[in-house]
Amino acid sequence: MKNYIRTLRTARSWSQADFAERLGVSRQTASAIESGKSDPSLPLALRIAWVFGAAVEDVFYADLEEKMAILNATWAYKNRLATAFDEVGVLESMGADHWELVGFGVGFLRFRRPEDESLRVRWDYRRVDGPMASAERAALESGGWTFCGSWMALFHYFKRRSINENYERARP
Repeated sequence: MKNYIRTLRTARSWSQADFAERLGVSRQTASAIESGKSDPSLPLALRIAWVFGAAVEDVFYADLEEKMAILNATWAYKNRLATAFDEVGVLESMGADHWELVGFGVGFLRFRRPEDESLRVRWDYRRVDGPMASAERAALESGGWTFCGSWMALFHYFKRRSINENYERARP
């Protein structure tokens, strides 16, 4: 199960040991849940949400691909013209309108979103310009960013489900 635990925990400056102590579990258990290697029981998921002062849905979320398949939902696709000068603005506006980046080429970005409005999520994007070290990519990925690809080794694209709305509600 995917979750925002690391983001919520680090925003409070809690170590994994601090978090585990608040839950009454071992640090190894807290780590396994945070990394998605283990799913919590329902009572533990509720305790995790309560520790953050949030709803369970603000801490845990379903994989959109899996949810779409289970519900037999369909995608809408859209290509947007974009240049290096306006690409970031296009990404921001499309993400705010619940469009997920799924590809790109010379002068365009390709997006998709569920046709069913109730399945739509907001997306955040990051474009890294120039050469990128593997440590920089690893740092972004550990922060919940997914690598989408690179264009001519000049632009590197990352996306993640927006946590701003959920994070703002879950803040202490």
